[in-house]
Amino acid sequence: MSNELSGIGTGRRPCGGGRRHGGRGGGLLEPALLAVLSSQPSHGYDLRRAVEELSGGLVCIDPGGMYRVLRRLEEEGFVASTWSEGDHGPQRRRYELTDEGRSLLRQWAEHLRQRERVFRSVIEIVERSLGPVAGKPAQSTPEISSKQGDS
Repeated sequence: MSNELSGIGTGRRPCGGGRRHGGRGGGLLEPALLAVLSSQPSHGYDLRRAVEELSGGLVCIDPGGMYRVLRRLEEEGFVASTWSEGDHGPQRRRYELTDEGRSLLRQWAEHLRQRERVFRSVIEIVERSLGPVAGKPAQSTPEISSKQGDS
């Protein structure tokens, strides 16, 4: 990994390097939260729902883990929060991205682009090693349709 990506201003690595502070969502929770917050400040529940929608359900969030990540991001200066009155209930914490958080998100974007290149390379190697059937529908589909034609 290049030096630019191995440290994020505070000596942090974008994904899992070094310290672990609960609930990183397989390395995607932090950048997903930052991405959602980059468009507008949000409350925790709305963040959770937005991240799950953004990821097509691939990033499933443990609420406790999400709040631990948000708290850590706030302690490190990447996110700020304020209390706001709830429409129909108690106060809720509203989170927003700081300038430092935007910088961290840009670094995450570069890190994720590099990971995407690695994933594509690995996929190509796997597909080549599997031969011509890689990436094609399972062979059972034609057999099922031919059996239906025989009935």
